[in-house]
Amino acid sequence: MNTFISTVITGTTNGAIFALAALGLVIVWRGAGVVNFAQMGQAMFTTYIASNLINSGNSYWLAFIVALISGSLLGMVIDLLIMRPLAHKKSSSSTKTLAATIPVIASLGILAILQALAGVFWAGEERGFPTPVDNFYFKNGDGTLPFSAFNLFVIGVVLIVLLSLTYFFTQTGVGLGMRAAALNPEVARLSGIKVSRMRTLSWAISGVAGSLAGLLITPSTNLSPNSLDLILIVAFTAAVVGGLDSPLGAVIGGLILGIGISLVTTYGSPENIFLAILFLLLAVQLIRPDGILGGKQVRRG
Repeated sequence: MNTFISTVITGTTNGAIFALAALGLVIVWRGAGVVNFAQMGQAMFTTYIASNLINSGNSYWLAFIVALISGSLLGMVIDLLIMRPLAHKKSSSSTKTLAATIPVIASLGILAILQALAGVFWAGEERGFPTPVDNFYFKNGDGTLPFSAFNLFVIGVVLIVLLSLTYFFTQTGVGLGMRAAALNPEVARLSGIKVSRMRTLSWAISGVAGSLAGLLITPSTNLSPNSLDLILIVAFTAAVVGGLDSPLGAVIGGLILGIGISLVTTYGSPENIFLAILFLLLAVQLIRPDGILGGKQVRRG
């Protein structure tokens, strides 16, 4: 029983991190209509920046804040210099299939560039990364509870991010403007909303979410230019399972994937993880093609 509880808690912690990465994908999709496959490349790059600061003797929390700011700025730069010009080409393209693939190909190119730059700047060095809190397990009398302070920290961070984004998208003028710009850009423009500014903001927020995921997942693995590629696959699956237009769906999808992978690893074989992910994805697509909380409205723009 203790093994099962520990497995579920570990899966919940990892699922919370997957949810953060999935949230980044959902935010860009909602704001710009782009599936950003460079998401975890951005996270990897900003985590290297944080690692450099820590190795130079700076505090973890300074590096943490700088990484989040760097993630936001990197997202804005990608939109302003690459995605926004491509959006004009996309809108003027006479072939819809080609137009739809332009930003996807661009995001894959950005991922490759970021991984190459990390190799140039840090020589592809594989390095560890600290946790923000001591990774000790809580005691219960003479026994040890199957969760640590870091587990609580990760889950707490995801809850705060989810509540903050929910409030932002439903209760603030800017958040409502982003939703309007995503659902119907033409009407939003006529209403005075600067759609291009909303797009850039979505990339900035997504960059923060991705950087946060990178900072939280890296302590359990070594940091390298390709170390977060698997997280991208899981996060994309979580976003599709939960619904690409639903932040809450992304969190639910991330938790389902995290717990599922943890159960497969403990009671099955790690080699079956990808098979389990594929089975879950196919099952959800057959039952709920739009995802668990996905909307059925048609996106325009």
